[in-house]
Amino acid sequence: MSSAKYKPSLSKPEQDKLRKQFTRKLAIHLRSVREEKGLTQEDLAFKAGINTAYYSHLERGVYSPTMFVIWKIAEALKIDLENFMKGFDY
Repeated sequence: MSSAKYKPSLSKPEQDKLRKQFTRKLAIHLRSVREEKGLTQEDLAFKAGINTAYYSHLERGVYSPTMFVIWKIAEALKIDLENFMKGFDY
């Protein structure tokens, strides 16, 4: 029996490029929503229970957060996750 191997539809460089674009756009969205709510990065990080430096990296597009971190941020902003992601235009 031969086992089928997974082959991604995009090359590694293409995946990396999309990941960077996604992370950059998410960073812009995070900052926009935070500013609309009148919060500082420190305030939001504290409310979400995440490190302030880590949150700063998210808004600069250095790191790409997990869905759990996105959920924590949405909860801290008092926005349900579905509405938070609706505002994210990728």
